[in-house]
Formats: sequence, C-alpha cells, structure tokens
Amino acid sequence: MQHYFIDKQHKESDFFEFCDEVLGLNLCFRSCDSIFSKNKIDDGTRALLSAIDKKCQLSGVGLDMGCGLGVIAITLIKKFGVNFDMVDINKTAVSLSKENLIKNNVQKNANVFYSNGFENVTNQYDFIVTNPPIKTGKKLLFDLMQGAYNHLNQNGQLILVIRKDHGMESLKKHINSIFNNCEIIDRNKGYYILKAIK
Repeated sequence: MQHYFIDKQHKESDFFEFCDEVLGLNLCFRSCDSIFSKNKIDDGTRALLSAIDKKCQLSGVGLDMGCGLGVIAITLIKKFGVNFDMVDINKTAVSLSKENLIKNNVQKNANVFYSNGFENVTNQYDFIVTNPPIKTGKKLLFDLMQGAYNHLNQNGQLILVIRKDHGMESLKKHINSIFNNCEIIDRNKGYYILKAIK
C-alpha cells in the first residue's frame, strides 16, 4: 500500500468531498484516495482536538505539522480564533488544505506550504499541534520533536497525539529529554495526548 506521505499522480475521479462533525462544528472537506483518513476525521485527531478543547488555552500563531486535509488547523481556528501555518510533505495535501480553508471560510487565518518536516519552516510559534506520521519511523519522529522545540517561542506549547502501542512511552521520554517536561493531558481509546512547554 502506498503511504499517505508519498506523492502520486491523481485523476479528477480520485477526488471527492465529505462532511463530518467535531467539537460541535460541522466541517466539509475536499479529499482524495491518497490522503490520511481520507473520508472521515480519524479517532486520533478527534482525541487530540477534544483534549485541546478541554485542557488547553491557545492564542497567537500555531503550526499544524503534517496538516493533511487541514482538519486540526481549521477546527482550532474556528474554536480559538488563532492563526496557523500548515505544512505537509504531500503536495496533494497542501493543495487540498488550501481548498478546505476556503471551503470552511477560514482562509484569512492560515498559510499552507510544502515542507519535509521543518525543512521549509522559518517562523517561530506559540504552539505546535500534530498527529505525527508514526509510519515514517522513530528517528524521523524524534527529529520532529527537536524541530518543534527549535521553532517554539518561549513558553510555547507542543501538543500531539500518539497511541500507547505506537511507542507513547519512548516518545514521552524523548520529549522530556528535550523540553525537560512532558505530561499526558488526556487519554481516549488507546490514544494519549502529550503536551510539553518550552
């Protein structure tokens, strides 16, 4: 199976639209067959957004690392009135996120661009939110945590979701080694929401 972080050529029939509800918001997305969680909001992202809604205060400018269709940024823009940079290694995802910002009427609040990890990221952020790409392997995942630290403002927050059986304990330990703090702020159906503050 071709992974969702690998670009492929698409024909028009590969694209479709779906609507879903999260945090009391009805959102609609243009999608296609090679994007992660292509026809619904996945459980990990739901758990992440629910935890942020209940346990976190967001303000300023954030980064959605691995934005996919734009679900995380679009939801948090609508909930908190924040602004986002959104990046993805999949160029189709970048294109779809741009369309979905317009579709959900929040295009003025976000900037979307291609980046392999933090390669093209130059700004500093008040928070970074991610449902990270576990299938890319532990080294890349750990590199993303260091990149997040480097691109956060002082007192900036890193918030992410990971399943316990996908290496939550080792990732939490690694984040703690960088930030000197990392807490589990919520857990839901095997998903753990981690937060660290710079």
